[in-house]
Amino acid sequence: MSALRPSPASPLRLLLADDDEASRALVAGRALDSVASLEVLEANDGAEAIRLGLQQQPQIALLDVSMPWLGGIEAAVTLRELQPHMSVALHATDPHLHRERAHSYRLPIFDKLEPDGVVAWLRRRALARPAALLRRRLSCSRCGYGVARATVLPQRCPMCHAEGSWIPSRRR
Repeated sequence: MSALRPSPASPLRLLLADDDEASRALVAGRALDSVASLEVLEANDGAEAIRLGLQQQPQIALLDVSMPWLGGIEAAVTLRELQPHMSVALHATDPHLHRERAHSYRLPIFDKLEPDGVVAWLRRRALARPAALLRRRLSCSRCGYGVARATVLPQRCPMCHAEGSWIPSRRR
């Protein structure tokens, strides 16, 4: 499978939270094979996922529903409130058991035993991300400098020179 290449101006970071190290390794390996220039941030539980999500500001998060300390659904809802630009999804060994609750929060849920669905979702997010960012007003997450309707996303912020720090601005 050829790796999808995101724009070098917007490095793609995936937050992968699962208390099962083997499951994390499987999904991370498949994601890295499918999306080039992908950085995978790993968390053992929901609380660590929220901390990493706030500190590292990944564009995509995939959370296991059943984790210690804080479950995936609760962590996903919290991350989405704190980082509204982040695409968030869930995965579970038995997704049918959690599907109704996940859908009530408008969260996609995937079967851990069938990683192809997750990989396809990640590829779609990687393809959609640069185009979606360019259609919206953006701000530098470090200094707040704004760009409106960019046709080409600058690699560095012209004010603070931060690299890959663009996030969607809130509408005023």
